[in-house]
Amino acid sequence: MHELLDIDGRLSRTLKTLFTKPGLASYEYDQGMRAKYTPPLRLYLVVSVIFFLLFSTFQQFFIVAEDYSASSLDLYSKAMFILFPLFAFYVKALYPSSYMVGNIVFSLHIHTMSYFVLILMGPLEVLEQKHTAFLILQAPILVYALWYFIKAFKTMYQASWWVTILKSGVIYLVYMASMGVMFDVVLVK
Repeated sequence: MHELLDIDGRLSRTLKTLFTKPGLASYEYDQGMRAKYTPPLRLYLVVSVIFFLLFSTFQQFFIVAEDYSASSLDLYSKAMFILFPLFAFYVKALYPSSYMVGNIVFSLHIHTMSYFVLILMGPLEVLEQKHTAFLILQAPILVYALWYFIKAFKTMYQASWWVTILKSGVIYLVYMASMGVMFDVVLVK
């Protein structure tokens, strides 16, 4: 409960840095400048709880899916606790000189931002069936998410743009494949 409810003045600085300077909060946290940021685990837990509450509410009102139950949502949330360290391991594999703790912090920040993107995208995806304007509104969010992902890697790991694009692309593809396998396994059970 302490991790979820103890929100202080660092939250606004952390969120502003996360949204406007991808990777900087992770980089500075890794460099020992931790006091000015909300702890990454606390931030991840708060945002993931908000995401799953909103998604659950959104699902009840807008999504009619007989095979998607609250237990599926619960399994999805549990799977994410396996997936975010897995992402950090993939990063470690392609950036072998990086430290695992820094990779976990980076993974927490990337997943936190992913939840924010999904919070914006979810309603637009459902509403796109009513009007194509909602499809068009998704484009800037997707461009921002792509830019964010690559820029965060560039800032955190300080590699050239070509190396960053290549490695972040490989990590993304392998991670998405792992996520697909994980959800197939978790949701089938």
